[in-house]
Amino acid sequence: MKKIKHALMSSMMSLICLKSYGQWSAEKAHDLIYQGHDRSDCFKKIVQNAFGDEFPEDVDGFSFVTLTDLKETAEHLNIGPGDRLVDLGCGRGGPGMWIARKTGSDLIGIDISTSALASAKKRLMNFGLDGRADFRLGNFYDTGLTNCSCNGATSIDALWHAPDKSRALDEIARILKPNARLVFTTWDGNIPFMPKDHKGLLENSGFKVEVYRETPGWKERQLAVYHGILDTKEVLIQEMGKKHAIPMIKEAKSVIPVLDTSLRVFVVARKR
Repeated sequence: MKKIKHALMSSMMSLICLKSYGQWSAEKAHDLIYQGHDRSDCFKKIVQNAFGDEFPEDVDGFSFVTLTDLKETAEHLNIGPGDRLVDLGCGRGGPGMWIARKTGSDLIGIDISTSALASAKKRLMNFGLDGRADFRLGNFYDTGLTNCSCNGATSIDALWHAPDKSRALDEIARILKPNARLVFTTWDGNIPFMPKDHKGLLENSGFKVEVYRETPGWKERQLAVYHGILDTKEVLIQEMGKKHAIPMIKEAKSVIPVLDTSLRVFVVARKR
Protein backbone atom coordinates (compact mmCIF):
# COMPACT_ATOMS: atom_id res chain seq x y z
CA MET A 1 0.00 0.00 0.00
CA LYS A 2 2.83 2.41 0.80
CA LYS A 3 4.34 1.93 -2.66
CA ILE A 4 0.97 2.53 -4.34
CA LYS A 5 0.36 5.65 -2.24
CA HIS A 6 3.82 6.99 -3.06
CA ALA A 7 3.31 6.34 -6.79
CA LEU A 8 -0.04 8.17 -6.75
CA MET A 9 1.49 11.15 -4.93
CA SER A 10 4.37 11.31 -7.39
CA SER A 11 1.94 11.23 -10.32
CA MET A 12 -0.05 14.09 -8.81
CA MET A 13 3.11 16.14 -8.37
CA SER A 14 4.00 15.48 -12.00
CA LEU A 15 0.60 16.83 -13.03
CA ILE A 16 1.17 19.96 -10.96
CA CYS A 17 4.59 20.44 -12.61
CA LEU A 18 3.03 20.02 -16.04
CA LYS A 19 0.26 22.52 -15.32
CA SER A 20 2.55 25.12 -13.71
CA TYR A 21 5.81 24.71 -15.63
CA GLY A 22 4.96 22.78 -18.77
CA GLN A 23 7.22 19.94 -17.59
CA TRP A 24 6.32 16.46 -16.36
CA SER A 25 9.63 16.19 -14.55
CA ALA A 26 10.09 18.04 -11.24
CA GLU A 27 13.82 18.15 -12.00
CA LYS A 28 13.30 19.98 -15.29
CA ALA A 29 10.68 22.24 -13.73
CA HIS A 30 13.10 23.34 -11.03
CA ASP A 31 15.86 23.88 -13.56
CA LEU A 32 13.51 26.36 -15.28
CA ILE A 33 12.86 28.15 -12.00
CA TYR A 34 16.53 28.59 -11.10
CA GLN A 35 17.66 29.48 -14.60
CA GLY A 36 15.07 32.27 -14.61
CA HIS A 37 16.03 33.45 -11.12
CA ASP A 38 19.66 33.91 -12.17
CA ARG A 39 18.55 36.30 -14.91
CA SER A 40 16.38 38.64 -12.86
CA ASP A 41 17.38 41.72 -10.87
CA CYS A 42 13.71 42.68 -10.64
CA PHE A 43 12.76 39.61 -8.61
CA LYS A 44 15.52 40.27 -6.09
CA LYS A 45 14.28 43.85 -5.65
CA ILE A 46 10.72 42.59 -5.11
CA VAL A 47 11.86 40.32 -2.28
CA GLN A 48 14.14 43.02 -0.86
CA ASN A 49 11.28 45.51 -0.69
CA ALA A 50 8.92 42.95 0.84
CA PHE A 51 11.38 41.83 3.54
CA GLY A 52 12.99 45.11 4.54
CA ASP A 53 15.40 44.60 7.46
CA GLU A 54 14.65 40.86 7.42
CA PHE A 55 16.13 40.45 3.92
CA PRO A 56 19.23 38.21 4.03
CA GLU A 57 21.28 40.08 1.44
CA ASP A 58 24.01 37.55 0.64
CA VAL A 59 21.68 34.53 0.66
CA ASP A 60 19.93 35.52 -2.60
CA GLY A 61 17.62 32.55 -2.28
CA PHE A 62 14.38 31.45 -3.87
CA SER A 63 12.36 31.08 -0.67
CA PHE A 64 10.72 33.19 2.01
CA VAL A 65 13.54 32.79 4.52
CA THR A 66 14.32 35.74 6.78
CA LEU A 67 17.38 36.73 8.78
CA THR A 68 15.50 35.71 11.91
CA ASP A 69 14.75 32.27 10.42
CA LEU A 70 18.43 31.76 9.63
CA LYS A 71 19.70 32.91 13.03
CA GLU A 72 17.22 30.73 14.89
CA THR A 73 17.97 27.74 12.66
CA ALA A 74 21.70 28.06 13.37
CA GLU A 75 21.02 28.36 17.10
CA HIS A 76 18.65 25.39 17.36
CA LEU A 77 20.85 23.06 15.31
CA ASN A 78 23.47 23.27 18.07
CA ILE A 79 26.34 22.30 15.77
CA GLY A 80 29.88 23.60 15.36
CA PRO A 81 33.25 23.09 13.65
CA GLY A 82 33.80 19.51 12.50
CA ASP A 83 30.08 18.74 12.49
CA ARG A 84 28.25 17.86 9.27
CA LEU A 85 25.08 19.73 8.27
CA VAL A 86 22.85 18.58 5.40
CA ASP A 87 20.58 21.09 3.63
CA LEU A 88 17.75 19.24 1.89
CA GLY A 89 16.24 20.94 -1.14
CA CYS A 90 19.14 23.38 -0.93
CA GLY A 91 18.44 25.16 -4.21
CA ARG A 92 21.18 27.67 -4.98
CA GLY A 93 22.66 26.98 -1.56
CA GLY A 94 22.34 30.36 0.15
CA PRO A 95 20.54 29.43 3.41
CA GLY A 96 22.68 26.34 4.03
CA MET A 97 25.90 28.23 3.34
CA TRP A 98 24.81 31.07 5.63
CA ILE A 99 24.17 28.59 8.45
CA ALA A 100 27.44 26.70 7.82
CA ARG A 101 29.38 29.95 7.93
CA LYS A 102 27.62 31.00 11.13
CA THR A 103 28.15 27.68 12.93
CA GLY A 104 31.52 26.69 11.47
CA SER A 105 30.09 23.35 10.35
CA ASP A 106 30.73 21.45 7.14
CA LEU A 107 27.87 21.41 4.63
CA ILE A 108 26.31 18.98 2.19
CA GLY A 109 23.58 20.46 -0.02
CA ILE A 110 21.13 18.10 -1.72
CA ASP A 111 18.85 19.14 -4.58
CA ILE A 112 17.18 17.74 -7.70
CA SER A 113 18.14 20.69 -9.92
CA THR A 114 21.49 20.58 -11.70
CA SER A 115 21.13 24.30 -12.49
CA ALA A 116 20.67 25.17 -8.81
CA LEU A 117 23.64 23.03 -7.76
CA ALA A 118 25.87 24.62 -10.39
CA SER A 119 24.94 28.08 -9.04
CA ALA A 120 25.58 26.94 -5.47
CA LYS A 121 29.08 25.70 -6.30
CA LYS A 122 29.95 29.03 -7.91
CA ARG A 123 28.98 30.87 -4.71
CA LEU A 124 31.14 28.88 -2.28
CA MET A 125 33.90 31.49 -2.17
CA ASN A 126 31.37 34.20 -1.27
CA PHE A 127 30.75 32.38 2.02
CA GLY A 128 34.34 31.30 2.68
CA LEU A 129 33.39 27.63 2.50
CA ASP A 130 36.01 26.25 0.12
CA GLY A 131 36.82 22.73 1.26
CA ARG A 132 33.92 22.71 3.74
CA ALA A 133 30.90 22.39 1.46
CA ASP A 134 29.73 19.93 -1.15
CA PHE A 135 26.60 20.01 -3.34
CA ARG A 136 25.12 16.80 -4.66
CA LEU A 137 22.24 15.62 -6.82
CA GLY A 138 19.60 13.84 -4.76
CA ASN A 139 16.14 14.18 -3.27
CA PHE A 140 14.19 13.88 -0.02
CA TYR A 141 13.68 10.14 -0.52
CA ASP A 142 17.23 9.30 -1.57
CA THR A 143 19.98 11.54 -0.22
CA GLY A 144 22.80 9.13 -1.01
CA LEU A 145 24.18 9.64 2.52
CA THR A 146 25.04 6.85 4.95
CA ASN A 147 23.21 5.99 8.16
CA CYS A 148 23.77 8.31 11.14
CA SER A 149 26.29 10.41 9.20
CA CYS A 150 24.98 13.94 9.89
CA ASN A 151 25.02 16.10 13.02
CA GLY A 152 22.13 18.26 11.84
CA ALA A 153 19.69 18.76 8.99
CA THR A 154 17.80 21.74 7.66
CA SER A 155 15.32 22.43 4.89
CA ILE A 156 14.05 25.89 4.03
CA ASP A 157 10.60 26.08 2.40
CA ALA A 158 11.33 22.92 0.41
CA LEU A 159 9.68 19.96 2.15
CA TRP A 160 6.35 20.66 0.45
CA HIS A 161 7.97 19.51 -2.81
CA ALA A 162 8.09 15.95 -1.40
CA PRO A 163 4.53 14.59 -1.74
CA ASP A 164 5.28 11.60 0.52
CA LYS A 165 6.23 13.40 3.74
CA SER A 166 6.51 10.20 5.77
CA ARG A 167 9.05 8.70 3.41
CA ALA A 168 11.02 11.96 3.33
CA LEU A 169 11.13 12.24 7.13
CA ASP A 170 12.14 8.58 7.43
CA GLU A 171 15.10 9.28 5.15
CA ILE A 172 16.12 12.33 7.18
CA ALA A 173 15.91 10.32 10.41
CA ARG A 174 18.07 7.61 8.83
CA ILE A 175 20.97 9.95 8.03
CA LEU A 176 20.93 11.86 11.34
CA LYS A 177 22.88 10.80 14.40
CA PRO A 178 20.89 10.13 17.59
CA ASN A 179 19.87 13.40 19.32
CA ALA A 180 20.71 15.42 16.19
CA ARG A 181 18.15 18.02 15.15
CA LEU A 182 16.16 18.70 12.02
CA VAL A 183 15.26 22.39 11.75
CA PHE A 184 13.03 23.44 8.89
CA THR A 185 10.40 25.85 7.58
CA THR A 186 7.38 24.79 5.57
CA TRP A 187 3.64 25.30 5.31
CA ASP A 188 0.70 23.59 6.94
CA GLY A 189 -2.77 23.54 5.48
CA ASN A 190 -4.34 24.42 2.17
CA ILE A 191 -1.47 23.66 -0.22
CA PRO A 192 -1.16 20.41 -2.24
CA PHE A 193 0.24 17.52 -0.15
CA MET A 194 0.35 19.62 3.04
CA PRO A 195 -0.93 17.97 6.23
CA LYS A 196 -2.88 19.92 8.84
CA ASP A 197 0.42 19.87 10.71
CA HIS A 198 3.63 17.83 10.59
CA LYS A 199 3.81 16.83 14.26
CA GLY A 200 2.36 13.34 13.90
CA LEU A 201 4.49 12.57 10.86
CA LEU A 202 7.63 13.65 12.72
CA GLU A 203 6.77 11.51 15.74
CA ASN A 204 6.11 8.49 13.51
CA SER A 205 9.54 8.91 11.90
CA GLY A 206 11.34 8.88 15.24
CA PHE A 207 11.56 12.58 16.08
CA LYS A 208 10.62 14.45 19.22
CA VAL A 209 9.13 17.84 18.33
CA GLU A 210 10.79 20.59 20.39
CA VAL A 211 9.56 23.75 18.63
CA TYR A 212 6.53 24.18 16.38
CA ARG A 213 5.30 27.69 15.73
CA GLU A 214 4.14 30.14 13.12
CA THR A 215 6.85 32.38 11.63
CA PRO A 216 6.07 36.04 12.42
CA GLY A 217 5.02 38.26 9.52
CA TRP A 218 5.24 35.48 6.94
CA LYS A 219 1.88 36.14 5.25
CA GLU A 220 2.46 39.85 4.78
CA ARG A 221 5.87 39.20 3.21
CA GLN A 222 4.61 36.41 0.97
CA LEU A 223 1.67 38.49 -0.24
CA ALA A 224 3.99 41.43 -0.92
CA VAL A 225 6.27 39.20 -3.02
CA TYR A 226 3.40 37.73 -5.02
CA HIS A 227 1.74 41.10 -5.63
CA GLY A 228 5.13 42.46 -6.63
CA ILE A 229 5.46 39.66 -9.18
CA LEU A 230 2.03 40.40 -10.64
CA ASP A 231 2.69 44.16 -10.71
CA THR A 232 5.99 43.73 -12.58
CA LYS A 233 5.15 40.69 -14.69
CA GLU A 234 6.10 42.39 -17.98
CA VAL A 235 9.54 43.29 -16.61
CA LEU A 236 10.03 39.75 -15.30
CA ILE A 237 9.08 38.28 -18.68
CA GLN A 238 11.56 40.61 -20.37
CA GLU A 239 14.39 39.76 -17.94
CA MET A 240 13.80 36.03 -17.53
CA GLY A 241 12.14 35.07 -20.77
CA LYS A 242 8.54 33.89 -21.00
CA LYS A 243 9.15 30.21 -20.22
CA HIS A 244 10.87 31.12 -16.95
CA ALA A 245 8.63 34.00 -15.82
CA ILE A 246 5.18 32.58 -16.59
CA PRO A 247 5.42 29.75 -13.99
CA MET A 248 6.31 32.32 -11.31
CA ILE A 249 3.35 34.47 -12.34
CA LYS A 250 1.05 31.43 -12.27
CA GLU A 251 2.26 30.55 -8.78
CA ALA A 252 1.53 34.07 -7.52
CA LYS A 253 -2.01 33.95 -8.92
CA SER A 254 -2.77 30.48 -7.56
CA VAL A 255 -1.26 30.78 -4.07
CA ILE A 256 -2.62 34.20 -3.03
CA PRO A 257 -6.19 32.85 -2.56
CA VAL A 258 -5.09 29.98 -0.26
CA LEU A 259 -2.79 31.86 2.11
CA ASP A 260 -5.61 32.65 4.54
CA THR A 261 -6.05 28.93 5.17
CA SER A 262 -2.32 28.12 5.29
CA LEU A 263 0.40 28.59 7.88
CA ARG A 264 4.17 28.95 7.47
CA VAL A 265 5.85 27.18 10.38
CA PHE A 266 9.28 26.97 11.99
CA VAL A 267 9.99 23.49 13.32
CA VAL A 268 12.71 21.97 15.49
CA ALA A 269 12.65 18.18 15.88
CA ARG A 270 15.26 16.00 17.59
CA LYS A 271 15.96 12.45 16.51
CA ARG A 272 15.35 10.07 19.40
